Amino acid sequence: MPSSIREIIAQKVQLRREQESLFVDLLKVLDELDRACEHWQAAAVEQAPPETQQSQSFKLRSPLTVMRHWLDRLLRWPALQPRSPSTATADLASIVASGRDGAELIRQTLLEVLQQRQVTPIEVVGQPFDPETMYAVDRQKSEAVAENTVLQEVVRGYRWHDRILREARVIVSISASADN
Repeated sequence: MPSSIREIIAQKVQLRREQESLFVDLLKVLDELDRACEHWQAAAVEQAPPETQQSQSFKLRSPLTVMRHWLDRLLRWPALQPRSPSTATADLASIVASGRDGAELIRQTLLEVLQQRQVTPIEVVGQPFDPETMYAVDRQKSEAVAENTVLQEVVRGYRWHDRILREARVIVSISASADN
């Protein structure tokens, strides 16, 4: 049991540091979940009928293509042989939909937990650049907005109470007449 007020204050400070460290680690998990959601959304678009997809002249081997190859090899096993090609397509569509829904559900749950703990995203797009809460990773010429206005958020920033957990990484506008 703490014997003095100094020890109690030191414990509270240590607890706050540990909470902050935990939140920063959870933000890294959230970034990965954002990437997973983007992946599954792209896979769902790729899985959509060709008439709904945008044409692409050059395609890298996407994760979905690798997954299709893996699934095709798996489905060649006699016990797992589909009865018709439409069944395999339906199975793949089901897997993609399930992956997308699962990643999004986990992401939304984590966002709710962070929000309950007063961890909030910093709104930056369209705002004037603020060096206290933002880190400019690039500049871009623009006549549509005033100079030093945030055009794009590269990495989302977060705040916990009055502290910045992570600065937002942004692209900032410069005047169209500015030299490089």
